[in-house]
Amino acid sequence: MKNTLPTDTLDRLIDLQAGKSPDDVFLIFKGKTFTYSDINSKISSAADALKNITDVSGKFVTLICGNTPDFVVAYFAILRAGGKVVPVNPRLGVEEIKHILQDTRSQFIIHSRDANIKIDGEKAELFTAGNISLEITKPDLTVGNPDFKTDITDVAVCIYTSGTTGKPKGALLSHKAIMHNARMCVAGLESRGKIECFVGVLPMFHAFSASACLIHTIFSGGRLLIIEQFQPLDLLKQMSENKATIFLGVPAMYAVMAKIENPPELPDLRQCVSGAAPLPKTVFEDFYNKFNIKICEGDGPTECGPATSINPLSGIIKVGTIGIPLCDVEMKIVDDNENELENNEIGEIIVNSPSNFSGYLHRTEETTETLKNGWVFTGDLGFKDDDGYFTIVGRKKDMLLVGGLNVYPGEIEEYLREHPLIDDVAIVGEDCGIRGEIPVAFIVSQNSAELSFADIKSFLKNKIANYKIPKKVKIIDALPRNATGKVHKKQLRKIINDILHV
Repeated sequence: MKNTLPTDTLDRLIDLQAGKSPDDVFLIFKGKTFTYSDINSKISSAADALKNITDVSGKFVTLICGNTPDFVVAYFAILRAGGKVVPVNPRLGVEEIKHILQDTRSQFIIHSRDANIKIDGEKAELFTAGNISLEITKPDLTVGNPDFKTDITDVAVCIYTSGTTGKPKGALLSHKAIMHNARMCVAGLESRGKIECFVGVLPMFHAFSASACLIHTIFSGGRLLIIEQFQPLDLLKQMSENKATIFLGVPAMYAVMAKIENPPELPDLRQCVSGAAPLPKTVFEDFYNKFNIKICEGDGPTECGPATSINPLSGIIKVGTIGIPLCDVEMKIVDDNENELENNEIGEIIVNSPSNFSGYLHRTEETTETLKNGWVFTGDLGFKDDDGYFTIVGRKKDMLLVGGLNVYPGEIEEYLREHPLIDDVAIVGEDCGIRGEIPVAFIVSQNSAELSFADIKSFLKNKIANYKIPKKVKIIDALPRNATGKVHKKQLRKIINDILHV
């Protein structure tokens, strides 16, 4: 596929689409529709209002907003005013938001008028038109001089990673990187232009939703059904009423949807994509049995724009794999010395893509470790099979060393999900000093059923090696997850230290 892009900046992308198809529906939200020209006009007005208040050219502007048309207008207004967007999860705590403000030296927050942004500061109305209402807040805290050494000339967005260790890092993505990712999604999802109606229930502050849903929709000229919160029955009703064609979600969403009794018919839905966390085989099967639609699992870290691979819609779907690389994406498996490994050998997945990030904000050392000669070292451990399909077996930092042997949590988790009384599971390691680690299973059981170590050992016997069988079992109500469904294993390790050692 050609590498040419229609424009150099994201805000021009929507401007071009509005020029081509001004009266086509762009956004659908709570029964209301917004055309491309309508939203584009609001973006320009909001950008002018922002420029009248302050000069944001070349500076980071924080955006705290849920899934609403407000987010879309504010996102592109910041870019059209010459700023760089820092999308933030509205659920973050005060100290987490302060860290992002100080790290980006962001002197302004844009948010919906009725949003609880948790940060004190001087507020002013930015823009109001119809159902769109935005405010701007100047935080009451020192954020430092906005001029810093990091080169952000071509940067469009700074997205903070979930931060499995230490404080979150800001991944810098350029205008071209994000557009390349949307272009690759168009090919990977076989988008059919304005026929498509994407479902935007994933949080738009996250790279997955921003690229694969929002920018992808604009790139293809389709419609985006914005869902503010994941309420499964209401979601399915809206998908049916608005003739949704493409749904992008995380495994936990599919698991819940598969349990809905007598769901609405979805005759227009043709593709479901799963990402952000491993898709259990049981969830794939339950969803297929309920809706007669196969889920195409894919993958991609924020640092890659994010989408990198997917199980092909028109090809073979291999459940449990993340599929094959998208067009123009190279992926390979390397050892600790960065030597490429043979098929079916486990190593680190690295990615060379036109949508790779530019680096981490203020983190030269971390950038050097992650971005090498154009390749992103993802930190994911996996292998490539003989057909070119990639499988993730775990995170490099999550890998356990049990008696000197490598143990991959994902393998144990997949076997345990086959247990009829287990709804969800995560494996982490407990440090046992010179003996290395032992696997500990955190289990969400059906109806809070009690499952002992003996039960788990009996179930896994002859399925996996004895040294891989969890030596401790902890039943919990729910696994701690971030906004995109990834399990917070750092929190589980803390539980080990706080509870299991008592």
